[in-house]
Amino acid sequence: MADVRIALVSYDSLGDSLIYLMMADNLQINGFDVTLYGDVAHQLRHWVPHLRIERCPAEENFEAAFDHYTLALMSPPRFIREKMTAGFMARAREKWVLFCQKAPAGWHFDHRERLRAILPEDLYERLQGLASCAGSIRFRKFSTESVVDITLEYMRERMRLSGARRRVPLSPPAGLEHRRDGKRIIVSPDSAGPDKKEWSPGAFIKLCHALRRKGYEPHIVVAPRNHQRWKAMKGNVFETPIFQDINSLSAYIYESGALIANDSGNGHLASFLGVPVLTIYPKQNEHFHWRPGWGPGKVVCPAMRVPTLSEAIWRPFIRPARVLQELEKLMNDKGGKPGLET
Repeated sequence: MADVRIALVSYDSLGDSLIYLMMADNLQINGFDVTLYGDVAHQLRHWVPHLRIERCPAEENFEAAFDHYTLALMSPPRFIREKMTAGFMARAREKWVLFCQKAPAGWHFDHRERLRAILPEDLYERLQGLASCAGSIRFRKFSTESVVDITLEYMRERMRLSGARRRVPLSPPAGLEHRRDGKRIIVSPDSAGPDKKEWSPGAFIKLCHALRRKGYEPHIVVAPRNHQRWKAMKGNVFETPIFQDINSLSAYIYESGALIANDSGNGHLASFLGVPVLTIYPKQNEHFHWRPGWGPGKVVCPAMRVPTLSEAIWRPFIRPARVLQELEKLMNDKGGKPGLET
């Protein structure tokens, strides 16, 4: 498809960025000349040298940046979404294929007639799926599928890509060995939704002490903005490294034995890298859609929830001893043993 160029524009969260890396990989293996745009994905470009990845264009250059592509598949960045008036959206959906996990109804638009008028028949036929896939990636009702499973089905059914694959081939930087430090357990206690998603700091500290007593080496990893608070946290006598970019964080996770996290981007990153992930989730739904979905994983939910006027009480109903027990089950599974690719 040398005469057809596809731009794929990713949302800027870590979890979404990894989903779009998987999508770019599948577009490429289906013969499309694709360029992925995303700042997080760009930090991981050396791990996936077979893909062409660029930073997200600056706001003042954004609209013109995709004019030379045959088709732009677009999950618009925040600065575009913030100006999505009715008039702007009507113009944007006719210019780009707008899509995301749960898209507004107004994003739907079929680009097939536009492409039919400008492309040879054989190229038009190859592009029909991409031209008509605007809207929600979660395009029908799903039950227990992860976001990775849902996206794979969207690529097969709506984009009409054949042989869609889950695992993106990785080329780790020289010198790295997958899960070399099998006893090192990364504990990642922050998230994008601290008020609702995060287990209590005290529980994480107790968990780290329990891990150490069992012979593991817990290391606490949080976002740079939270590093000083966690470094000074009462009871934190554990390694608490800081990472200023996704690439260096990825290298550290890649060589670790497992990761324990709230529902967060770090969990998705570890799963993408084939490292077992135990996710602490505040609702009683171990099959929630946005759980990590690439490598071995387990979700731990509260044994019960107590409704209140403001927010349900759930944190006391996940005990550190139970989290440790579930981690050891995960680590003892065939797919969770150190040194095994999954």
